[in-house]
Amino acid sequence: MKTEISKFCEEYLNILNSLPPALKNATAEMEKAGEEALLQKPLATLNDVRARLRTLVDKIESQQAYLLIFGPLKSGKSTLMNAISRSYVSEVTSLPGYPCLVYVRHGEEPHFSATRYNGRETVFANGRILKDVIADSHIALAEQIRISEERNGEFDPRRDFSEAIRRVDVKLPVDSLAESSTVLVDTPGLYSRMNFGYDVLTREFRDSAACAVFVVKTDNLYLEQVFAEFNQLLGLFSRIFLVINVDSSKRDLQPDGTLQPSAESRNPQQIIEAFKTLSMAGPLRQAYESKRLRIHAVDLLSAASVFLAGRNGHVSANGNGNGNGAHADEAGDQKQKEAFDAFLTDLTDYLNSSDYTQEFMRDSLRQGSTLCGEIREISEGEELKHLAEKQAELSEQMNGLREKIAIADRLIAVDWEATFEKARHESAEAIDRSSRETSTALTKEMGEALDRWYGAEDSLQALTEQHWNPLLAKAATSLAEETRSRMRSALGGPLGGSEPAASIMHDLHSIEFDLGQIGQAALPALDVQEARGAYKMVVQEEQVPVKKSFADWMLFRKVATVRRRLFGEQMEQAIAPAMKQKRLTENTRNAFGQMADAAVKEKFPMLPARFSENLATAYVAKFRSTILEQLQRRRNEYSAAYSERQKPYETISSILTSMKELADQSSKAVGEIIVMAQQETGMPLEIAGAESPEGELVVTTPFPDQTAA
Repeated sequence: MKTEISKFCEEYLNILNSLPPALKNATAEMEKAGEEALLQKPLATLNDVRARLRTLVDKIESQQAYLLIFGPLKSGKSTLMNAISRSYVSEVTSLPGYPCLVYVRHGEEPHFSATRYNGRETVFANGRILKDVIADSHIALAEQIRISEERNGEFDPRRDFSEAIRRVDVKLPVDSLAESSTVLVDTPGLYSRMNFGYDVLTREFRDSAACAVFVVKTDNLYLEQVFAEFNQLLGLFSRIFLVINVDSSKRDLQPDGTLQPSAESRNPQQIIEAFKTLSMAGPLRQAYESKRLRIHAVDLLSAASVFLAGRNGHVSANGNGNGNGAHADEAGDQKQKEAFDAFLTDLTDYLNSSDYTQEFMRDSLRQGSTLCGEIREISEGEELKHLAEKQAELSEQMNGLREKIAIADRLIAVDWEATFEKARHESAEAIDRSSRETSTALTKEMGEALDRWYGAEDSLQALTEQHWNPLLAKAATSLAEETRSRMRSALGGPLGGSEPAASIMHDLHSIEFDLGQIGQAALPALDVQEARGAYKMVVQEEQVPVKKSFADWMLFRKVATVRRRLFGEQMEQAIAPAMKQKRLTENTRNAFGQMADAAVKEKFPMLPARFSENLATAYVAKFRSTILEQLQRRRNEYSAAYSERQKPYETISSILTSMKELADQSSKAVGEIIVMAQQETGMPLEIAGAESPEGELVVTTPFPDQTAA
């Protein structure tokens, strides 16, 4: 499986290799300037370019041909890797259930390492230790997923468990991988319980122009779920190989009781034809008809056995290694080898094809030219032009920052609660007036409600629950809404209801601090609802005068007994209007009136005033905490900016010198990329970072993102 990308990668690395040292030097010089505000943008961009350049160099250096292998659990992915490698690599790649990518490449000496989401890489002495670590990590990961899902509903290892293993790298002496410069990537099995972030793990390879192999057993070939996942891969890769893993040892029962090779064993091609006829539709069929999807039926276990045993189609003394003890004959071995060779030839032809090569080169050259263009933009940007003038401006800027820090300190020390004294006083007077007006009307309404109660067949309990308490609650609600509305109006102004002194206002304007925004942030404190329970009144049975009848006197009934007979055990007994007139006389009516008056006086204006004061207190507290938080943040910003401007003058010249060297290197690289693009891809000369005849920077995109149809 020999590819033709190695030559391109070697030449391209010669172009790019001058950039990392120059980038490292330029960023190091900028970092010496610390938090210099003027350099933050170019430094951040340079660091980003540096990281992306490292990725590009790594891709060109080691990802010369990445072959991604997908499929459900136990579908034969590891067996396929053994067959491709002609070597037993599955001992370290078979990690079912753990959601990480496993890279297998050639190495003169065995090498095993695991890289976690936090970037930490651990090297292991051998594959057995690696597998033990994976097993322990599997338990820890499962527990973290459970905790995260209970807490957040979704697990993200970068946020929730950065110790999770992201990738495993394995290097083994494998001649076929060394010859082809191919890296095999074993992916997590589809439908795994722990298969989070599957698309993130695979999309990163799109820029490498890697094709993919999807392995599925014939038993799962017609499951809709399998190809729902498969359709996602069609959007990622320009070419996918579907390998149907057949079992040539399968037997079917005949009418006479004998076992004969199944149709799958005799003619695997029938499986492909049936699949194309019965199951291929939508994106799958479109990909097949456009030749983006290639299908092969292979007994991977038998093929791998042939290659690992070195039989080359001849029977070995111990059978064919198909796991069921059966001995394959020479024709069977040869058939499986030919089927696998057909797949491998098809795969190799694509990896050697101009389509694959052009896509790989186009992506790589576009990335390099884009990075060089960004370097040139930074070197010629306004930030570096102003850098030479910055030294003269530092003193003035630092004086201004020093004054702003002093202003922030003065504002932090202000008694902000005292600035609301007038607003709180006016609010208290307003609620007192409204409460007294409401209590007068409420007393009248409760008297009218008492008259209605006397004329209805209602119980004593209904007097409070159905006649009086609703009136009390209505009055309380009305006053609460009135209070809230009045406060929103009074506190919603440009100063949030506060009235600072003139000197304070001057300081606020000096740092462009908006009190109106602080007030808006504090307004939700007015949304607190008033507790209605405090407004409820209760009539005690013993407080109600009751007139005894002649019979009550003759039978020496106590007043309490008379009340129970009249009102019921729980005061729930209905009382006819005539009975009320007879037993609950004017004396009783006066007592009821006194109870209502007492309830109104007890609750109004005290409770509405208390609610109004609580709202004001909550608002002022939120206003104060918010403004202090914002002022402290401002002060920290001023202080940080002040510290940034304390960096020594000497760093400026070294920054400019290092940036000029970097710009020169990027210009040289772009020129070589232009020539290489013409030679290798036939693309236009005008690529990112090239110079026009007038010497101006030309930033164009000759390599637009394309997905092969």
